[in-house]
Amino acid sequence: VADTLARTLLAPQQLPVGIVTALIGVPVFLYLLHRNSAR
Repeated sequence: VADTLARTLLAPQQLPVGIVTALIGVPVFLYLLHRNSAR
């Protein structure tokens, strides 16, 4: 998913896959931390 987004977001240029992965992963990670700390 991250590779496809990196190739298609800026069509003539390619974003590094790590940046796309971080943009997707950080909110998910923070959500999981918040959900587990609420217990």
